[in-house]
Amino acid sequence: MFTDRIELTFDAGHRQLYYQGKCESPHGHTFKAEILVSSDRVDRMGFVVDFVELKNRVGRWIDENWDHAFLINQQDNELLQALNSLTQKKIFILDGNPSAENMAKYLYDYVNTLYGDLLSKVVIWESPIQYAEYSR
Repeated sequence: MFTDRIELTFDAGHRQLYYQGKCESPHGHTFKAEILVSSDRVDRMGFVVDFVELKNRVGRWIDENWDHAFLINQQDNELLQALNSLTQKKIFILDGNPSAENMAKYLYDYVNTLYGDLLSKVVIWESPIQYAEYSR
């Protein structure tokens, strides 16, 4: 089995709604996303997927949607109202808390629309020592 992996970093803010602790306060991270695609064969160029294509397609989506955005639980009306009062803002609303787990699943579902069965795993690093992953 061949596996290709790309890594993309982005900065975003979030908070965990209803969490009892520090993470209920709005804060930010430099996140790292890893995308892994796998196949038992390569194309005529010797690739599972061209790294440049994979990085550009997924990187563009992250840049447009998550980089320098505030990721918000759709039920977080208080934070959404506060952010909407700003003239400059970038908001991305998720169905549930913007945990690393939910982010990994969300990104997996998006990348799956691009690469289908080639996609094997998405990993979201919230810090250098902790991550969540979602795989098929």
